[in-house]
Amino acid sequence: MALTGRRLEVDRIATLAVLPRESAMVVVGDPGSGRSSVLDAVADRVSLPVVRVGVNGSESRWPLAGVTSLFTALDDPRATAHIAHLLQGNGSAATERTTPAQTAGLAAAHDFLDAVHALTLPPTLVLIDDLDRMDAESQELIAFLASRLAGTALRVVASVRTVPSDGPLAALPVLRIEPLPADEALVLARAMAPEDANEGVLAILAEETGGNPGALREQLSVLSREQLGGSEPLVLPLRPTPTTEAIAALALGSAAGRDLDVLARLALVPVAKTAGWDRDELDDLADAGLTSVKGQTVTVRDPLVRSVLYWRMPARDRRAAHTALATASAESDPRAAAWHRSFVDEVPDVVALLGAARSYVVDGNAQAAVVLTERALHIGGGTEDEHVALLGVAEALLANRLLGFAARYLAAIRPFRAMADETRRLRLEYSVQYLSGDVVHADELLVPVDPADASEADAVGGLLAMVASFRAEAWELDHARDLLARAEPLRASASPHTVEITTAAEELIAAVDGTLPPDAELHDGLSTSTLLRMSDPALLLLAHALSIAERYRSARRVFALVLARGPETMPVWTEAARYLSAENEVRSGNFRQALRAIDVWEAGSSVVERLREPSRAIAIAWRHFAEGRTPEALEVLDRCLAQRSTNRLWGATAKLYALRGRVLLLDGRLDEAVVSLEAADAIGRSLRNPAVLRHLGDLVEVYSRLGRVDDARAVAARLAADHHARPSRWGALVLARCLALIADDTTRETARRRALELFQPHDSQFERARTFAALAAVGSPSERPRLGAAAAAAYEAAGLRRPLAAPVATVAMPSSGSASSLRSGPVLSVPAPGTPRSAPDPSAVLTSLTAEERAVVQKVTEGYRNREIASSLFMSQRTVELRLTQIYRKVGARSRSHLVALLT
Repeated sequence: MALTGRRLEVDRIATLAVLPRESAMVVVGDPGSGRSSVLDAVADRVSLPVVRVGVNGSESRWPLAGVTSLFTALDDPRATAHIAHLLQGNGSAATERTTPAQTAGLAAAHDFLDAVHALTLPPTLVLIDDLDRMDAESQELIAFLASRLAGTALRVVASVRTVPSDGPLAALPVLRIEPLPADEALVLARAMAPEDANEGVLAILAEETGGNPGALREQLSVLSREQLGGSEPLVLPLRPTPTTEAIAALALGSAAGRDLDVLARLALVPVAKTAGWDRDELDDLADAGLTSVKGQTVTVRDPLVRSVLYWRMPARDRRAAHTALATASAESDPRAAAWHRSFVDEVPDVVALLGAARSYVVDGNAQAAVVLTERALHIGGGTEDEHVALLGVAEALLANRLLGFAARYLAAIRPFRAMADETRRLRLEYSVQYLSGDVVHADELLVPVDPADASEADAVGGLLAMVASFRAEAWELDHARDLLARAEPLRASASPHTVEITTAAEELIAAVDGTLPPDAELHDGLSTSTLLRMSDPALLLLAHALSIAERYRSARRVFALVLARGPETMPVWTEAARYLSAENEVRSGNFRQALRAIDVWEAGSSVVERLREPSRAIAIAWRHFAEGRTPEALEVLDRCLAQRSTNRLWGATAKLYALRGRVLLLDGRLDEAVVSLEAADAIGRSLRNPAVLRHLGDLVEVYSRLGRVDDARAVAARLAADHHARPSRWGALVLARCLALIADDTTRETARRRALELFQPHDSQFERARTFAALAAVGSPSERPRLGAAAAAAYEAAGLRRPLAAPVATVAMPSSGSASSLRSGPVLSVPAPGTPRSAPDPSAVLTSLTAEERAVVQKVTEGYRNREIASSLFMSQRTVELRLTQIYRKVGARSRSHLVALLT
């Protein structure tokens, strides 16, 4: 299994290993944090010889047992003599009564250091796992060695649980392995769990195990299949496992007496108001890092510590404490009181408990809401009132874009007898299905509706319009139109909001079909006063329609209206606006703005990252690609595609394949690219608007470059027919490029000239670069340098943050390969605009740099920013800037992109 969430830690250790100077580092992490896995990943990654030193805890009582293990692992015949010498010296010191302990220890340390110097090893990485479990003498000697490594050729990395401030390791650089963030913990949970595990359950486990991989693995092994599948509720807090106990023992080592009693009572409730507690005691616990105080609420900081404290208390004492706390919090904290009463009342008030849970979601505390909801499922009787209250919790979770939790609790709700409640349930179910990337069948809407019943007609009409927009987004236009036709008789009884959503759905269908009316005919010419009166979902549908219709400025303006509403907009709509706004910038070819929009979307998202969502996977993969990380982009796409099945939206699957094909095409991997593009074409064949999926131009290009001219001409003919039926600016530009690629000798010059002259200043710089590069790939040797340089300039103008490869005989595309991964073969160098024609050989450039400068250059070619380079190479950002200045002067580079071009 690939290591999840530890890329930065592995990068930092691997960088230490390749630096020209000897160095040492201490890796600190809690039990179960994955210290050993990080060292394993480093051992697999570096090219240096690696020596692994394991620690046997039972040998910790034997002096110098750890040093003996180190010399044995070095596997040098000369080490045996040094081991015997050290052991003899240690025995002599132990029996010599007149020698001070400090003097003997210093002599042993110097003997040890001299012994390591005498081995004359090649540059070697030494990885010591659990150094703190070694005997004390070995810890001191290895710490002494680690601070005096010059001349030993060793890079020493040791992992420990803690580093005491007065211990021998305190002076060494420390890398702290923090708990995994919730998104990475969820990715890890998916990888560990059975295939049929419930997404919401995995999200709960990721939160309740505090991002600790070891604790997560243990919980997955002890939960029942029914609990993992979501058919049975979880008992929270989770019962302690060995890793949980070990972490709690470290955390609670300094707590005792009164503080521990207060902490144990706090552990009985997910979150409490500070009003009912002694503030001085809470401050003491917060200063010790055991609790978290936010505003007027307090909670135990680590869920694993809370688990141990909760289950350590006997059941009788817990019930008595719940009784006392229920009474004490009845006035000051009614939500906590509802939780406590659920443990002491003969007939618990499940509806009140679920009401408290919903209130927590509204306040932004989803973790507390989940704990209360799981408790309600555990003690509830499944009544209609309870299901209505549970529906309210699920709706609030969806509004906060917590799809996994919403889907989990939605599955526990039976269909309602009352039409109003059933309509709410269906709206929630369809929304969760769509946002999760699943097909929305909406078979329940086939039942007849009485138009005379205004409330029923309005509810069903709104559902029909909502599902129609989902079908339009999936390119199932006939189904979408059918749904709107069924909603038309209900329109007379519909509310203004339902009419608004229906109109927006009609506009989205028209946009996907390529027939959206001009802006002047939409909502009073898209006047601001009219738009401000529209609801968030209606504005989003309209903006998305404008983006599909290539009216990027208008779409940008409408998205801004949604985002400007601030807190009054539900998080689910804010999330959608941020993503669709980023997609709008990508479609427009404004890559700089697109990258900023994706960064804002990711930074402002409070939800767990779910790479199963195609929208998020596409955005993240596109950002990786634009910043020069093609392997990471393909990894994200492949992971998402591997989880797609027949119940998933085919349109989203086609987008994934189309992006994958484009990434491979621009990376020069034509045989792989054609497979993905043909898959996208097979799925999206029924879509008649070529500007939506945008894969046909790529397919023509890859066919022509593979020599499949007949296939290229057949696809170009389809593109021409679809474009003439549904004309667009993108279609005109790409069609001209395709015609230039497939032109015969008599029309080639005219077609190429038209493909270039068609571009206007406001057109996409990315498409302009694609045209220059494609023509360079098939152009004559005399034209290729000029067209390749123009392509490089256009790529840079578009904001593509990736090194550009010079065109060879068949390709002129951007490449994410670093200097160490360049393809072999004849390469015709193409200078950036203004660059001398004879670019220096990359190997000659690299040999002129110092080892430290080469390490900086390597990070630059991999797309790292200065701040990231500084962090990974243990430099200040100012030092990185100085090194880059020196590098530019040595190699004659004028900019970062020029440096990359010289080296690629």
